[in-house]
Amino acid sequence: MRKTGKIFFRFIFLLALIGFSSLSSAAQSNLDVSASVSETTIYTGERVEFTVKVSGNFNNVSRPNLPEFNGFRLLSDNPSTSRQFSMVNGQTSTSYSYTYYLIAQDKGEYNIPPATINIDGNDFETDPISVTIIDRNESADNSSAESRPDIFLRLDTSDKTPVTGQQLIIGVNLFFKDGLEVNSYQPVPGWKAQGFWKEELENTERPRAESTIIDGVRYRKARLLQFALFPTKAGELTISPYEIIVSVRSSSSSDRLSSFFGGFGSNQRQVELKSEPVTVEVENLPDISNATYVGAVGSFNISREISSRDVLVGESIEIETTIRGTGNVPLVSKPEYDLPDGLEVYEPQESSSINRRNQEISGVKTYTDVIIARNPGSYTIPEVELAYFNPSSNRYITKTLPAISFSVARDPDAGITSNQNLSLDVKPITGLATWVSPSSSELLTQWWFWMGLIIPMIVVGAGYWRKSYIEKMETDTAFARSKFADNIANERLQKAITLSEEGNIKEAYNALQKALTGFISDRINLPEAGLSINDYANALEKQNVDPNLVKNIRMLLDKCATISYAPDTSHAYLKSHVGLAQSILDKLKKEL
Repeated sequence: MRKTGKIFFRFIFLLALIGFSSLSSAAQSNLDVSASVSETTIYTGERVEFTVKVSGNFNNVSRPNLPEFNGFRLLSDNPSTSRQFSMVNGQTSTSYSYTYYLIAQDKGEYNIPPATINIDGNDFETDPISVTIIDRNESADNSSAESRPDIFLRLDTSDKTPVTGQQLIIGVNLFFKDGLEVNSYQPVPGWKAQGFWKEELENTERPRAESTIIDGVRYRKARLLQFALFPTKAGELTISPYEIIVSVRSSSSSDRLSSFFGGFGSNQRQVELKSEPVTVEVENLPDISNATYVGAVGSFNISREISSRDVLVGESIEIETTIRGTGNVPLVSKPEYDLPDGLEVYEPQESSSINRRNQEISGVKTYTDVIIARNPGSYTIPEVELAYFNPSSNRYITKTLPAISFSVARDPDAGITSNQNLSLDVKPITGLATWVSPSSSELLTQWWFWMGLIIPMIVVGAGYWRKSYIEKMETDTAFARSKFADNIANERLQKAITLSEEGNIKEAYNALQKALTGFISDRINLPEAGLSINDYANALEKQNVDPNLVKNIRMLLDKCATISYAPDTSHAYLKSHVGLAQSILDKLKKEL
């Protein structure tokens, strides 16, 4: 007879063992083991704290096995320990800290090797730490150290020899000695960086002071602001000084600090600080012959898509090129494609999304080419090689965009009228003509009698309708605007062409914008002024206008609104936009 009871209990024990192992693995995966020092730049003879910290879910932890501390002397093998418990979302976590005290002995650059600690039977290692020990006596003899002020401002750059277009991270750093407290700061407006494209980075955290040593003098360092600068030309460029006004308080009554703050009395002062200029040597980008450079410097990804591969004659097609990455995103230029004949090409739509966080500029730039095929057939946009420059590897990175093929078919509804048989079904008259004498008939059967009655009625009705129409035009403003919308839009389009031929490109685009916005406002009774592009787009969406048509309207209005930033716009580009506006207006007449 089989002993099912023992088998059952063995099965339960096995499941429990598996569950315990899973829990142990999960707990170990949540462990965090780290090592840190209180200072990374230390004087000889100065004491520094070395801390090993373990946090997470665990049962047993042993005292760390310390490495060999080159350049330091360990004061004691017995650490100062601390323990903390926390609970987040019902999950408990334990944190152990072991702190040892070291004395810096020999000057030089050192690496503190990893420490080993055993947790629940498994050994874990910390990361090594780089530290610098400075000879205190040599620092005391340094004449430049004595001349350094108690508080000063400095610009630090990520690279002194960049290439054109490379992203430089500029930090505005405040240095102040112990004994000073910085309460607030205010940048002085007007800082310019000649020869650079400037972007201010978002500083989401409050400035935090950390300890550092400069020429043997210990300072507190706080990064106040960060900027991304992109050199626009090669050669020696100078980043102009940055100025701030800081509110500082002295916690010391020494003569030196008193003289710095203007004498005794209140130790709260407003101090204006100015950094030294920073010079960088910008190099030209190397030549490239096997690909098309899109102006991007950094790390990027380039892709290209088409909105549809099967369209009808007269329908718009969108080719969207996306350039995404980190670097000079605002300066990326649109790649030019070799488009086949038979396509009507309009000014591309450009959009960008810039991320100024994470201490660098990143984001995405999108170019949308709008094309319309006027003849049926198969079309192919050829393969193209695009390139950007990567400063980290100091070379061009090439991206191949595959060829795009699409088919254009004839619109079956476009030829209905032309294909209809417009001939009249008239048959020839054969035989001999028969002459008959008219016979008298009653008055009601005479056609002229009825015409004499009907025509006056028609005239009276037309006159009444005309009178009502005129009265409505005079009293109903919305009705009148709607009726005159087409004529006014055409006049403004013609005015745009005339202004363009006279060389007034910006005024021409202004007339083009008024033609489109005025037509929309008049047709759906919107205010004649004071609306944004989004207001017009939202109003059209409420009228159930085709989304693709609304998108093209956005694109054209954006171009008109930003024409002041495109000084190279030509008469030919304007004519293409006038054609696009006319096409849009024709479609809007059917929709509104």
